[in-house]
Amino acid sequence: MSTAALHVTKLAAAKRQIQAAIRLFFLEEDELAIHTVASAAYGLLKDLKRDRGQSEAADIYRTAFFYVVRDFRRGTLPAHFTSDPSIMAEVERIADELFFITADSKLPDVKLTIPQDVEKQYWNENNRAANFLKHADRDTDGTLSLERIDNNRLLLKCCSAYQDIAPDDLGNEELAFAAFTAAGNPSHQATGSDFDSLVESMRRVPSEHRLQRCYKVIIELNAS
Repeated sequence: MSTAALHVTKLAAAKRQIQAAIRLFFLEEDELAIHTVASAAYGLLKDLKRDRGQSEAADIYRTAFFYVVRDFRRGTLPAHFTSDPSIMAEVERIADELFFITADSKLPDVKLTIPQDVEKQYWNENNRAANFLKHADRDTDGTLSLERIDNNRLLLKCCSAYQDIAPDDLGNEELAFAAFTAAGNPSHQATGSDFDSLVESMRRVPSEHRLQRCYKVIIELNAS
């Protein structure tokens, strides 16, 4: 009796890796293991976006610049920006160059390209920790500063990159991670949605127990 072989696409593989990395993140598993799994997914998404004519590095810069400039126009920049004259001088310089971004602009309407050397620099920096954890053919006695590991930020980038090209979402893992992120963001504006109810329930949980609560949310939703 023959059995059919199971196959998985690159996009499906990235999805499963991100979902697994989010669960590991909420379980507070080893940060190096989480980084390795999430970085593998991010690498796949980088290549899949490039195959579709998109640049993940350019999109990272576009998103960062867009929200800084838009919030500058709106007068809603956070205090750690507005209280630092040197930061505000740089924000004003960027805003002058990106004059086409207004207070009412939408991110999808803004296009941005970056030089090849800037893109290369982005990936060299982004992949430094992942490459250290993956290769030992060079610098076998090297060390890695754990300060370079920011799995929260990496998972945010993974979720965003997946949304750029996927026809679906990342399921309950993404929902819980988005709620976790919003719960820690004082500027998140509630609209009365079911998602906002989840965010508020997260905020009622002490911060030291919030990761555990998020994992329980995933398990409960996946079982329903």
